[in-house]
Amino acid sequence: MRQQFHQSVLRYDVAYKQSTKSFPTETIGAKDTARDKITKVIEWVARYWTELLDEEDALRGRRIYQPFKDFDYRRDEALMAQNGKWQNIAQVFAQADRLADLQAMGLAALVTKANTLTAEIQQLMQQRQTDQLYYMKGEMAAARQESEQLLAQVVQYVNALLVVSPDQAVEQMAQYMQQDFNKTEQQYQQGRKHGKKDDEGDVTPVEPEANA
Repeated sequence: MRQQFHQSVLRYDVAYKQSTKSFPTETIGAKDTARDKITKVIEWVARYWTELLDEEDALRGRRIYQPFKDFDYRRDEALMAQNGKWQNIAQVFAQADRLADLQAMGLAALVTKANTLTAEIQQLMQQRQTDQLYYMKGEMAAARQESEQLLAQVVQYVNALLVVSPDQAVEQMAQYMQQDFNKTEQQYQQGRKHGKKDDEGDVTPVEPEANA
């Protein structure tokens, strides 16, 4: 019974770690790095164009560079912020006159790539959220239910031993289990007072029988 319970706890631990793991994080990171490089090129080229001697070229540079300043676009921000700000910039670039500027500067294709990467990053972030929700609501729930059932069996078995074959070792084990239950219950109640919820929401803990 102890081995079964141990395996059940390990299963829950694996499910918990999996639920907190960023499933497509490596892919998201790679795409974000690619987008950073592309947007940096667009921004820097536009900034350099602002310094060209030809007034029309310099004006093109200012028109393309300005949205980066207006929306305070930074590549060290959280992905959600970067996604939103780039989408705002992309809307400006989609205007006919800005698109003409981009084409004249040879940047239109890079903007399209940045738009595509942003859409892919958003999709992967949604997938990650869905995957994490599955593990939190599915695998973790099953693992927790299994461990609670096995724990209840262990409690019943110890209670039975206290009745039919009481000795010091069994009594010490029962006392240890009771102390552990009390500590767990105290932590659970403190968490509820602070508005916290465990991984499955409001889950009623296993109640030990009177003797254990």
